[in-house]
Amino acid sequence: RSVEFDRDWNTRGKGYKGNQIGSIVGANFVHKKRGNFNLEGQQFLIGSDYSGLRGAFNGKWYQKGFRAQWDGSYLESRAESKSQFLRHKVDISQDFKWIRIGYKDDHERNAYLGTAVPLARNSYQFWDYQFYLENGDSIKNGFKLFYRERLDLISDSFELRKAAKAQTAGGEVRIKELKNHTINVLGSYRQLKILDETLINQTPENSILGRVDYELRLFKNAFTWNTFYEVGSGLEQKKEFMYVQVNAGQGIYTWIDYNNDGIKDLNEFEIAQYVDQANYIRVFTPSNQYTKTYTNEFNQSLFWRPERIWASKKGLLKVLSTVSDQIRIRINRKTNYFDGINAFNPFATNVRDTNIISTAYDFRNTLYFNRTSSIVSADWTYQHTKNKSLLASGFDSRENEYHEFNFRWNITKMISLEGKSQLGSKLSIADYTTGRNFGIKYHNIKPAFYVQTSTAFRVGLTGRYEEKHNREEFGGESAYVGEIGTNVKFNQAEKGSLQAEFKMISITYNGIQNSALGFEMLESLKPGVNYTWNIGYQRLISKNLQLSLQYNGRKSKDNKMIHSAGMEVRAFF
Repeated sequence: RSVEFDRDWNTRGKGYKGNQIGSIVGANFVHKKRGNFNLEGQQFLIGSDYSGLRGAFNGKWYQKGFRAQWDGSYLESRAESKSQFLRHKVDISQDFKWIRIGYKDDHERNAYLGTAVPLARNSYQFWDYQFYLENGDSIKNGFKLFYRERLDLISDSFELRKAAKAQTAGGEVRIKELKNHTINVLGSYRQLKILDETLINQTPENSILGRVDYELRLFKNAFTWNTFYEVGSGLEQKKEFMYVQVNAGQGIYTWIDYNNDGIKDLNEFEIAQYVDQANYIRVFTPSNQYTKTYTNEFNQSLFWRPERIWASKKGLLKVLSTVSDQIRIRINRKTNYFDGINAFNPFATNVRDTNIISTAYDFRNTLYFNRTSSIVSADWTYQHTKNKSLLASGFDSRENEYHEFNFRWNITKMISLEGKSQLGSKLSIADYTTGRNFGIKYHNIKPAFYVQTSTAFRVGLTGRYEEKHNREEFGGESAYVGEIGTNVKFNQAEKGSLQAEFKMISITYNGIQNSALGFEMLESLKPGVNYTWNIGYQRLISKNLQLSLQYNGRKSKDNKMIHSAGMEVRAFF
């Protein structure tokens, strides 16, 4: 099924039940050099709840500098009411020597014919079209100029009426002929006009967008540099969210009834630590509330790999070739306060700043030693992430910062030693609900010892010691975690693999267990001695079929033993 299958048939979120029957009859006329014309008639039935008939026409054509691509469809469906859905996309252009002139648009008209009113309020129509002028394919450096309009129509229960109109003009320049350099620059200006304030709860606004994308490669790609920076202004739509229950193990979140009232409050959902807990997903829904925003996005990456040019050298250069470094910065920031140039400063990302509407900040730097060595290697990583989301009822923000050291030493062909250590902090601030604020400082060490008798068999002994302390301003709770475990891995060439792991985890905690902080500190376990284990088996049944079996279990003090198992068969085509 296509990505928008349920939109194509107007079945998204409807919950129709019954046997599904789909049928297609069509003809595709193909010219080997110029393109094709594809025409289809389609039918889709869902029990007695839904019946739809759809005609689709799509294709492409190239001839003497003329280019065309199109995709259109018309749907008539019957369910609790009748709907008519017409949509199309088209891109047409003509080459004239070194320039290309084109037109493209996107149009949808979705009418729900009601019983109480002639036209349901969820009916809509939009037409988004643009004219553009750009260089032809024969020129490496490029440019593009465009003018774009979008007209939105909304139902007033009787007819579709014009609600808003947006006009955008802009240009783009691409430079590729400079040696080792690539530069893209884009700028645009958008004006939104509200044509009927009774139909749309939005204010007219003017917005700008500017973007720079730069890439540099030096020393046979041993040094790479990428920079992306974008600024703009506009309106940010506030979001509401809800948690929806899904099939067991197919979600992301788990529900814990902290106040034992049987009501699924928003502050009672946590990210599941184990598969059997993952029974809910979080679904965002748009609201009719907007706020003025100034946005900026900044992405920066730098990778230094000296082994590409110095690996064969001797002396100091040989030593320097063992040290490499990779830096990545990704920032997306929106604020509702214009304070000059600082409004477009991507590094002003304090999640407690009340002027920041939303932010996503991720800084990661990894310094490698002997990255390509098969005997001894080590790396140090510093990572700092911040996230803040604008909700209709407030804000939700999280921050995580840590230093991590990894070490690997293959003592012999059979024996290896690994170690990992982290020192960091986690911060959670939410004002849309209560009981979710905490600031945890933690440090841990995780040694591992492995014996590999052959390429087919490996056995390991692992351990962990970790301390976690909540800040005094949030309560001052502490947790101490000690863990010891063993794991086994067995591979059969071109047949399959077996993996098994067992852990004993001892936790001391002086806070309230049934809380968001307790869930984070206890890692979904209980104070005292806990046991976890898992077994996974994967086997190739044939060249095209793969069988996977997975079993997980855990036991906490004063709790029943929990078992979770699953089976999956994959077919490769």
